[in-house]
Amino acid sequence: MILLPGTSIRNRDLFSEVVLMRGKAIENITIEDIEILISDGAVEDRRLEYKVDIQVSEKEQKRQRKIDPNCIPVDRSWVKGSKLSDYGRDALSEEIVAFANADGGTLVLGMDETKDAPPRAEKLNPLPDVAGLERRLRDVLLSCVEPRLPYVAVRAIQTEPDGSGVVVIEVGASALGPHWVVKTRRPTIRREDRCVPLSMSEVHDMVLRNARAFETATSRLEAIRSDFEANFVYKMCLQIPYAHLRWDRAELSAWLDPLGRAALGAQVVIMPHYDLSLPRFETMAGLLPADDALSIWVQGKEHKQQWMYIYSMMQGYERRILGGVSAQQTGGFDKHIEIHRSGRIFVSFMQHREIEKCTCRADLIVGMVAFALGVYDRLRARSSYPSAPAEVGLNIATNGVVGVGQYSGFGFNSSYGKLDENVDFDRYTFGDAQEISMLLNEVASDLFNAAGQPAASLPKAVWSDPH
Repeated sequence: MILLPGTSIRNRDLFSEVVLMRGKAIENITIEDIEILISDGAVEDRRLEYKVDIQVSEKEQKRQRKIDPNCIPVDRSWVKGSKLSDYGRDALSEEIVAFANADGGTLVLGMDETKDAPPRAEKLNPLPDVAGLERRLRDVLLSCVEPRLPYVAVRAIQTEPDGSGVVVIEVGASALGPHWVVKTRRPTIRREDRCVPLSMSEVHDMVLRNARAFETATSRLEAIRSDFEANFVYKMCLQIPYAHLRWDRAELSAWLDPLGRAALGAQVVIMPHYDLSLPRFETMAGLLPADDALSIWVQGKEHKQQWMYIYSMMQGYERRILGGVSAQQTGGFDKHIEIHRSGRIFVSFMQHREIEKCTCRADLIVGMVAFALGVYDRLRARSSYPSAPAEVGLNIATNGVVGVGQYSGFGFNSSYGKLDENVDFDRYTFGDAQEISMLLNEVASDLFNAAGQPAASLPKAVWSDPH
């Protein structure tokens, strides 16, 4: 399977739901899963499409029949090492775009269908060299669709010893639409079992709707940021002897600064582009990433870390809340986790130190962000939108002299620069799981830059959490 960059069995009529309800990601789909569609006569609908082959233009059909009147015209350009024909490329891309502009979906290429309305899966039509076709389709979907799709995965499944088989393409619903095919400039949308063009008024409505959704996410993240900064001051002031003192930033500084103490807090918030609408759950079991999912690479060697453990150990403190579960742990290094069935996730920590300077090490922030992303990736895998994109907000609050430092155990134990009292990072957009490593390294670089320091010497973080 290939996931495109920048770019996530009760009812068997809907292939993507079949896979999800079995707990399978696209990379784990087998030929047996495809054959179930045939045995059950699964129908095409708003999230499932069958294509027997790459479409061929009328001109190409005439050319091939002129050579061999008895042939069935087909496009086999990828077998010869050539690009797909423009006609077949654009026809397939419009189907993919239609899913992205609607609710997402799955296309099975190499599946013959019945004449029913809507059609049902009938039999396999194995296509030659599906591994090569997978690579061609990856290139097509990267270069022929605008704006770039936030999530699309292409998976070749070999069914014959000669390398023939089918290709499964999974597309996520997009909040960046409308999308269109570059050459035709025609945005399409999925309606029931058909791909149809969007009218100008529908394009206009989609643009406005997505803009409003983006503004809503922005305003929510801003409100959450303000609440976190106020909560940081409040929490730290609870440590002040004689709690009758005022709970504000000035009082906190007046208490800590003369004592030579510093305070540090951070929060990461994940806000999905649309509600995941998960069924009720009352435990974090199965949602927490592996303790060693995060590694640091130094001089070509992988060093497995256990930074997830400081959060995963909080599972023993979980409690039910409206719409999800939360966990809180106090005792000097206070931590808080909230996981909501809508897909919203909050992870934070706060501490004050009885030393003159406090160092915000890269693993403190990267570990927290990695844990939150890992939870979200597992959470969305349970939903009907396993590729659901999300906005990621990160905030740091400090008091006193708080510098930044390398990952623990790598480099010198030095503190560099000074973070402002409130550091509001630019929002990050999270799409495909393969982007987690890149996003974590971006966070680490931004942390050092926020303290006025270069980030070139930071080791690279790598994420791996199969589930």
